[in-house]
Amino acid sequence: MALSVLMVYEPVSSTREKENYWRSYISFYEKFWDRPATPQSSWYGSEYDQFRGALAEELGLDKKEIQDCFFMKDAEGNYYVVPVGSKVNLNIFSAENFIPLEWFLMYEGGEKKYFYTHTGFGAIHQDAIYYTARIEDASHRLKEAAREIDTAIAPDGGVPTRSLSEALTDIKRGILNITDWLSGFNAAGYVLLNYGEICSHIEPDSMKNEDSVSELRHAIRLAGEGKHEEAETSLRILLGKWDEIQRAASGDKPRVSSTLQ
Repeated sequence: MALSVLMVYEPVSSTREKENYWRSYISFYEKFWDRPATPQSSWYGSEYDQFRGALAEELGLDKKEIQDCFFMKDAEGNYYVVPVGSKVNLNIFSAENFIPLEWFLMYEGGEKKYFYTHTGFGAIHQDAIYYTARIEDASHRLKEAAREIDTAIAPDGGVPTRSLSEALTDIKRGILNITDWLSGFNAAGYVLLNYGEICSHIEPDSMKNEDSVSELRHAIRLAGEGKHEEAETSLRILLGKWDEIQRAASGDKPRVSSTLQ
């Protein structure tokens, strides 16, 4: 099983009664580790347990009361957090063995980045692809894609083939679900897509060319312009790529097409 993950980083200033705690957590974490807490952070032996013990002592809490988070800082020095460790976490969604297509529509190709691992002697290894966007921007892009899909499947716009219409309708359904999810968060926050373990099923040499974000956006734009044959071809190629990745990751289990059930 390989997981891809979608995470919402909320402004610390919007966490209300938890704001002071998260600011203390971040300040202590940065002094202790001299780095931010990210999904790619790693600890050895009892390092993390030692950190939590030291933090509990610093804050005057029992170690069982310590709550953890991932955090990031923007160019202006503002912090954003994703609480982790609880059984129910509204800030995080994951998908097994694939990435729901609507997730790609929140980003632009130029926002692609990589998580790296240092492999010694100055060498680095690309672990995973990730994208980050403001929630406000992500929501706008989703609405724009939904409008283009509506135009593409409108009766007066020229009728697309049944397969294209069904694929676009399925994507539109996913867009509505994820738009509703994002509406529950501060628009000034960030939403991060981490390919995560999916990247272990993408050839290392192909990672630099992986651009499903732009490929899906292009297919939907073609459909909105009434270029249905070209749109269907582009979408078929994209789906074929992800079917292949999904089969490699899951052992030929059927592809799941929706998200946020």
